Amino acid sequence: MPDDMHASAGRLAPRLAAAEQAARAAGRLLLAHYDRRSQLVIEQKGLNDFVSIADREAEEAIAAILRPAFPDDGFLGEETGLSGAETADCVWCVDPLDGTSNFLKGAHNWCVSIGLWSKGEPILGVIYDPLRDELFTGADGIAPSVNGAPIAVSATDGIDRTSLGLGHNHRVPPAAFAADAERLFSAGGSFRQVGAGALMLAYVAAGRVDGYFERHMWSWDAVAGLALIKAAGGRFAAYPPPGTALPRGGLVLASGPKLFGSLAGLFAID
Repeated sequence: MPDDMHASAGRLAPRLAAAEQAARAAGRLLLAHYDRRSQLVIEQKGLNDFVSIADREAEEAIAAILRPAFPDDGFLGEETGLSGAETADCVWCVDPLDGTSNFLKGAHNWCVSIGLWSKGEPILGVIYDPLRDELFTGADGIAPSVNGAPIAVSATDGIDRTSLGLGHNHRVPPAAFAADAERLFSAGGSFRQVGAGALMLAYVAAGRVDGYFERHMWSWDAVAGLALIKAAGGRFAAYPPPGTALPRGGLVLASGPKLFGSLAGLFAID
């Protein structure tokens, strides 16, 4: 391993361990709420966008571990926003419960997402699926894994053999999503949608789907998965777009390296 990779791994190892601990702590709390989800008070934040006490308590549990351990790091949480400086050397990007609608309906696709951002790059990711007890981890200089087993991105090289995660939200016009799906189908591809973008990015890192495309993702949903994909040998479009502040998020396109150029051309991504 090159010296710079050794240095990066040495710097990130304690952060990765803390993020794993935080993800599992949040996961335990969420499972307890999941078992009594009919009792939760639910608020609607926007179109088909919900939050409950489970989301907020899980973020508090994560922050209670990460903030004291790394007081100079920024913290960008879905429920609490940005604390500390966005220009800090490291910024934690946290979605305590991605897939809230699935969670509240008793569906199985939801997760905890904890990413670390530094100097314009995602550098560390931990995504935890409590129901399946699957912990996806990885960082710059630290090999990615799921429950300790090595993972790598897909080697698929043709769109006509592609199973792509295709995400949508109400920040993007429905016509744009329909046009993207039509492009993919016309090229012979197929898509999957589980209602939890962070979990789909973890699946890209593990080679379970060939790539993921969504015209807008918040940074608390995207950073962890992009860091995992990078560690697993994948590629992704510049995130967020140049000149865009991290909290504003942006377009996500990520896949294995053999497929990336074809997908970028298909969706007209520079």
